[in-house]
Amino acid sequence: MITSKSHLFSIFLLLFAFCFLLFACVQKKEAPIPKPKGYFRLTTPEVAYQHWDSVLPCTFDYSKNATLSFQKKENHVYWVDIFYPSLSATFKMTCFSVKNDLHRLMWNEEQQVMFHVERRMTDDIQFSTVNDPQAKVYGRLYELEGKNVATPFKFWLTDSANYFVNGTLYFEFEPNNDSLSPIIHYLKNDALFMVESWQWKNKVAQRN
Repeated sequence: MITSKSHLFSIFLLLFAFCFLLFACVQKKEAPIPKPKGYFRLTTPEVAYQHWDSVLPCTFDYSKNATLSFQKKENHVYWVDIFYPSLSATFKMTCFSVKNDLHRLMWNEEQQVMFHVERRMTDDIQFSTVNDPQAKVYGRLYELEGKNVATPFKFWLTDSANYFVNGTLYFEFEPNNDSLSPIIHYLKNDALFMVESWQWKNKVAQRN
């Protein structure tokens, strides 16, 4: 009996040693490390412009790299989208008639910009004034700097008597405005070119 127990014990030791060597040869898998959050890799297209002249009460030049669409709403209100497919960005504009409420409209635009300041969403705001008495184009352009701003660029235009237009730049993904600075700069220049080419139509009474 003692010999039999000793033999079984030897077999047990051999099995234990074999299992130990087997597991020792197996490399422990490293825990997966999540990849850092990435952003779309975007490049700016060549600069080229086309002219818009249709049912809207204004004409302007906009990028050939964008497509323009609009919807007519009640009370002569138009929703206009200038969409950049390669940049996943859109200038969303609203054009509507002024009805003795120009100051309220301008105040609303200022309040939307100040909202970013009050919520500490912006690091800095730069603005410039549009003043072209000959073309009767007046307005303001805003550049909002910071990672958490909802839009990096806004503007509004008016002829001071009949029409008011506001525009806001949006991206179709959550933007990191620091990494997108070349794209924002490109789109800002497009917006400036559009504003500089802006003309109100002479026949104001024809509001379609």
